Amino acid sequence: MSTTTTPRESRFRRSLAKDGMILRKSRSRTWTVDNHQGYMIVDADRNAVVAGGRFDLSLDDVEQWANGN
Repeated sequence: MSTTTTPRESRFRRSLAKDGMILRKSRSRTWTVDNHQGYMIVDADRNAVVAGGRFDLSLDDVEQWANGN
């Protein structure tokens, strides 16, 4: 997983922010059972995980989730 922010990732961050969500990227350098080095979507108001509780979302998954909600 790259540590740089891509334009696609930035676009999803802005899109989710309009709906009160935060896109978080895993900062872990190693894959573990609880951290799959992907993305997580969090409800900013409740500080609750909405999708990807184990950082198991890819950018494709984030896009699908954002388009479905």
